[in-house]
Amino acid sequence: MFPLSLKAQKARAFGAAALLVSLLGAEQARAQAAPPAQPKKPRQTGVDLSASVGGAVRLGDAPLFPVAQRGGGMFGFGLAYLLHPIWIGLTYEHVGLGREESGVVPFGAVHIARSTDTVWASLRVRLSGLEPVVPFFGAGLGAVWQSAHADGVVLVDGGLRGGQPFSCSARDSLNLGMRVGAGVEVPIGKTVSFTGEGSFDAYRLSSEVIEGCAPGAGTTNSLLFRVGLLYRFDLTEGRDKPLPPTSARHVR
Repeated sequence: MFPLSLKAQKARAFGAAALLVSLLGAEQARAQAAPPAQPKKPRQTGVDLSASVGGAVRLGDAPLFPVAQRGGGMFGFGLAYLLHPIWIGLTYEHVGLGREESGVVPFGAVHIARSTDTVWASLRVRLSGLEPVVPFFGAGLGAVWQSAHADGVVLVDGGLRGGQPFSCSARDSLNLGMRVGAGVEVPIGKTVSFTGEGSFDAYRLSSEVIEGCAPGAGTTNSLLFRVGLLYRFDLTEGRDKPLPPTSARHVR
């Protein structure tokens, strides 16, 4: 019986070894067949410098004189931080608000050219899925100063003693601006993008006489359209950390 028992033990040991080898082979085959783990796309970060030009259209009426010209030009530049999909920035903009004219009235005639200078604190939400075009929606609060330049003629004694020409410029104190807008960002290089944006701006301006020169514009709304270039200092790569190896890489 002893020789038979020894043969049985050897057979069982051989069978266990064969089973272990087959299990290891199956595990290795599954690891090799499994698709490699996809690395997580890093979150885009960066610092943006931008410059833009465009135009503005003044809405509504002026508090005193008819609006003779509603359009004006604009330019601006800004600095922002991007942590996709959030973009937070500070922007300076100079906007022309057109011109008002009194026509000839008993006291004379005057025309007033208006403009604003605004520092905007803005927040944008960028949308993914349409790359390379990146749409965005934004809102902002601004510190705004209005300026007015008046030229005209004052009629002395209703014009009986002729007229006295005058010209003056004035600048008002700080007021509040609010903005909502939408636009797109289109890459044209590795670090440079084209931007296009439209916004609705509301200015809570004074209508009181500014520095004895001209009445203020009062509460004013406008539509702005701008295009520009954006240069991005990409910080994404510096913030990324390598992914730990997956279990499949340890299977041999």
